[in-house]
Amino acid sequence: MDLPAFKDLSFYEIYPNSFYDSDGDGFGDLKGIESKLPYVQSLGFNAIWLNPIYDSPFLDGGYDVRDPFKVSPRFGTNEDLVRLVQKAHELGIRIFLDLIPGHMSVQCPDFLASGEAKPNDKWDLFVWNDNPWDTPAPYRWISGYFNRHGCFMVNFFAHQPAINYGFKEVKYPWQLSYKKTQKGRKYLESIMKFWLDKGVDGFRVDMADSLVKGDDDKEATIWLWQQIKADLAAEGYKDFYMTSEWSNPEQSLKAGFSSDFVLDHWNNFSHKLFREREVESKEPLLHAFDANLWDLFKKDLLWRIASSEKEGGRLSIISGNHDTCRIADYLDDEELKLAYFFILTMPGVPYIYFGDELGLKTNRDLLSFEGGYQRTGSRTPMRWDSSKNAGFSQADRTFLPTNEGELTVEEAEKDSNSLLHLIRELNELRKNEEDLRGNDFALLEEPLSYRRGDLKAFINLKEEPIKVKGSVLFAIGQPEEQNGIVIIKKHEAVLIRE
Repeated sequence: MDLPAFKDLSFYEIYPNSFYDSDGDGFGDLKGIESKLPYVQSLGFNAIWLNPIYDSPFLDGGYDVRDPFKVSPRFGTNEDLVRLVQKAHELGIRIFLDLIPGHMSVQCPDFLASGEAKPNDKWDLFVWNDNPWDTPAPYRWISGYFNRHGCFMVNFFAHQPAINYGFKEVKYPWQLSYKKTQKGRKYLESIMKFWLDKGVDGFRVDMADSLVKGDDDKEATIWLWQQIKADLAAEGYKDFYMTSEWSNPEQSLKAGFSSDFVLDHWNNFSHKLFREREVESKEPLLHAFDANLWDLFKKDLLWRIASSEKEGGRLSIISGNHDTCRIADYLDDEELKLAYFFILTMPGVPYIYFGDELGLKTNRDLLSFEGGYQRTGSRTPMRWDSSKNAGFSQADRTFLPTNEGELTVEEAEKDSNSLLHLIRELNELRKNEEDLRGNDFALLEEPLSYRRGDLKAFINLKEEPIKVKGSVLFAIGQPEEQNGIVIIKKHEAVLIRE
């Protein structure tokens, strides 16, 4: 089956631990995901982003990679992944892996070799200084665990040693210039080529802006990604895509990424629209209109749209992900429908987190598990049906409990007004309307309205009704039509063809 181009993709994010357990050990796995591919396809998603599936001690949910060339036995085997990719392709679904370029696990054999007392060919693969008693700011250093005379730098947690891509400015003898060192770059390229050879279609790239150290303006990291893309293209690896966890399209798309995430940062448009109350006492715009919030929303939205157009890439608006509290924590059922109308009618390549189609909420009472901390409650298992463990697993105990009492797929399928059905309809609409998959966009006057080619989208955030001319193509709520005029009341949404 022909696979869709990047601009035509709609992604479904799967946290492998949590989706479907095929072998009864309490954890989800690749065979479980394979068995549910028809479900993903039925929702209209034609791409899947898999959170890390690599061999790992799971001190950070798999983002601490022990062997980047091996699937974790918890999830299956490399052969299981190849089969999953093949089955997905047969259904017209592309597969993205989570690429973790900045660090490995302290248990990674390559890192352990770098910590040996005697110099070897791994010594400069990770960032080490030359003095176990010296921890120069502003970096995070760990000392005293290895015989090597020095400290190693970590990229985030203490168990995540930083891969060495060099420094923007060399100040110490132990530092390498980012333009002179290639070992980290070639290491990352070998990982990418390994999985591309297995048939995967691309990568969502974790902490994509964090590679070159001392690089405040990110120019060195942009250069590095450009070199990586050029190196791979020279070896014949041209037909793959990457979405960056960067949240700055001006930088990431210049670096060569296909799209850039609009992360849930407090100062960006998606936070103002979906989650504002997490930071301030104000409600998100989809709950209550606020003129100041609207101005902040517009400024950030227009900058990101203009940046993506300038660099020839795309935005990726997300409903949430494994690192954020679920969107249903902040919006009621009707407001959630408006949120998905927005996500799936805006320009770019959207990402929807598994279970968000059910309106699942964050379980905030759970203790941290595998480095999840406050994120743990958004990683609970999928709810499929009324059977044991909500159909997720036959195990007597699952790695995290399912959200007891919340909606299941079985129940949502039976309710024609459910969020699940709405997302299915919006994906179908996006598939059928070329204008919704293009880059043509203009923000219109009424909050919130915008033009997409020959289409206009209206989400009424205010008390006063909006009156527009046109033919209704899709609607949320019950807008009235009188003599060719469509009347859109508060918290109704309409897509109109001019």
